[in-house]
Amino acid sequence: MKDIDLVIEICGSAGEGTISAGEILSRFMSGQGFEIMSFDSYPAEIRGFGKCVAHTRLSSNCIYSPGKLVDVLISLNDGHSISQLSTLKKGGILVYDSAPLKPHGEDKSVLGWAEPGTVTYGVPLTMLANRAAGNSRGRNMVALGAVVALFHMDGQSFTQSIQARYAKKKQVIIDANVNSFLEGFNWTKKHIEKTDSISFDGVIMPAGREKLIINGNQLVVRAALDANLKFYAGYPITPATKIMEILSKELPKNGGTLLQTEDEIAAIGAVIGAGFGGVRAMTATSGPGFALMTEFTGLSVMAEVPAVIINSQRGGPSTGIPTKTEQSDFNAAVLGGTGDCPRIVLAPIDTFSCYQATVLGLYLAEKYQTLVVILLDFFLSNSIRNIDIPVKPSQVFLDSNIAPTKAELENYQRYKVTPNGISPRAIPGTPGGIFFSTGLEHDEFGKPDYSDKGHLKMTQKRFDKHSFVLEEAPAPQISDFTGDMADIGVISWGSSAGAAQEAVMLARKDGIDAVSFSSMILSPFPEKALVAFADKCKKILVPELNYSGQFANFAVHIIKRPVERLNYITGRPMASEDILEKMRQM
Repeated sequence: MKDIDLVIEICGSAGEGTISAGEILSRFMSGQGFEIMSFDSYPAEIRGFGKCVAHTRLSSNCIYSPGKLVDVLISLNDGHSISQLSTLKKGGILVYDSAPLKPHGEDKSVLGWAEPGTVTYGVPLTMLANRAAGNSRGRNMVALGAVVALFHMDGQSFTQSIQARYAKKKQVIIDANVNSFLEGFNWTKKHIEKTDSISFDGVIMPAGREKLIINGNQLVVRAALDANLKFYAGYPITPATKIMEILSKELPKNGGTLLQTEDEIAAIGAVIGAGFGGVRAMTATSGPGFALMTEFTGLSVMAEVPAVIINSQRGGPSTGIPTKTEQSDFNAAVLGGTGDCPRIVLAPIDTFSCYQATVLGLYLAEKYQTLVVILLDFFLSNSIRNIDIPVKPSQVFLDSNIAPTKAELENYQRYKVTPNGISPRAIPGTPGGIFFSTGLEHDEFGKPDYSDKGHLKMTQKRFDKHSFVLEEAPAPQISDFTGDMADIGVISWGSSAGAAQEAVMLARKDGIDAVSFSSMILSPFPEKALVAFADKCKKILVPELNYSGQFANFAVHIIKRPVERLNYITGRPMASEDILEKMRQM
């Protein structure tokens, strides 16, 4: 069977069904047995008319990154698609509307901006949509019909995908979308002479296990419910709002409570209150909201109360770019806050690990009685993957509180110093378990203690506890070394890790002896593992989506040597192609 690896983009204006068309295409290809990774970009305004792009990579092999350059660009809007042509590969395919409602002005046609060598197919999208349903709303479906016909996909199965997508709509809507698709499909079969080499004819993927088509936000919700979440407080903010939206429906069904608060400060306060009461609780936000939560994060650490914050990073600072991805909250999450304030920070490296990080985060917060921050970003929150259905967590992850024994309750010390720093935690209402809890420095009973010895003792306790977390964290993902020393080691974190792993695999094919390192846990960080990795690499490269190289600065202090940096703030996810090019230069 020939390998398939394509990147297809649909570009249009908000309201033209660009995102819906991308979703239908992705789901269909997943149903055909292909690996998919799709990512949408759209304007920040709730109801705007800005540029929308549905980006889908599909492959017969494993996918690690969304791909930077595009094989096929489908234009639903010439004005927006002109700016998108820069992503089209040399010799790529452009599908455009050959009969728009009115003629384009000078230099306004996407066809006129296409580079020489581009394969172009003109399809009368507007005319066919009007013929199918009496209006132009179905242009997106006409375009999908054209693509399915061009590339010899299964038209009947695709029709069924459209019907499934709109199954809950009125029949007239289902019929309009199906008819629009068929108009594009049949017209293309009859009128277009194919000149490209892309074809799915005879490509039959082996039957595999049932796949879950899901994005990071949805997977966080699934994991939280599976991990016994009982309370959620939050305030809407892009790109984390969907977590609260889904939980508002599902959490009450699982015996939980959701509270929409007046702001992010109230949200984290409510989460800490619920955690104090013995309930697994979390909130989700983005950079601006996380900044507002900073004071309360210190309370979680000082009072040793479990709290979980999902921070889905976006372009910053301040309000920044709400619908663009970035990895610029590393410093705030790992190093932010007042005083010596150790907290656990996890950063999923792909969609699947969003589940693992959420389960682990709720478990660690409860067991170690502290704050856990889980760093997603806009890309991880919204990109859709088809993944194996996650295995639900075992019982040990569902109740991790270390309660005091009967003997310990006789003279109960809530903040008792123990070998691993974890004190026995009585839930309010436990007979004999009365204690003081405050944001002030305190003694082992919780009573305020401002002495230097007392402050040193409790600070050491909090850091001792923090250091034990590594024993339960996932080990870093390190690719195999082929010899004693590698030419280049790529150290990455979060959503950039997939692109780094793919770049290393491509570099090896180029004859570059490269290896990769990524860790889900950022605080406490597996420093010994990183030092051992770096010692076996002649050069080190750190790619990340921020301007200042926040993680690179952090890593340099650990490995005690300079590193090469690759920093982008384009609003798009990290591309393996860019990392590979940097490695070639090195």
